[in-house]
Amino acid sequence: MTNKITFSLADHIGGLAVGLEWLVVLIEILAIAILLLGMIRFSTRFVTGEAMEAKAHERSHHLNCGRLELGRHILAGLEVLIVADLIRTVLHMSFGNLLLLGGLVLIRSFISFFLEHELRSLEDR
Repeated sequence: MTNKITFSLADHIGGLAVGLEWLVVLIEILAIAILLLGMIRFSTRFVTGEAMEAKAHERSHHLNCGRLELGRHILAGLEVLIVADLIRTVLHMSFGNLLLLGGLVLIRSFISFFLEHELRSLEDR
C-alpha cells in the first residue's frame, strides 16, 4: 500500500470550507454566464449582419465584431474558471489536484495565447 500525503485545508477550517466550496460553485456559474453572454452577443452580431446588411463588407464587419466580443468573453470566462480551480485546489491540496490544476492552467493559457493572437489580428483589420 502506498501512503498518499495530502493536506486538506477544508479539514482545518470547518464550516468555512462549505462556504468556500459554495463560493467555487458560484464562481463557476459566473464563468458559464460570461461564456453564454458572449455567445448571445456573437449570435446577435452574426444574425443582424446577415439579415440587415446587403453589402458583404458590412456583413463581414458585423461578424468580426461578434468574433471579437466572443473571444473577449471566452478569455474572461477562462480567467474566472482559473480562480475557481485555485480555490478548490487550496481547499483540497493533494499532488493529484496540483497536477490537475497545473494541466488546466496550461491548457487554458495555451487557449488564451492563441485567442489573444486571433483577437489582435481581428482588431487590425
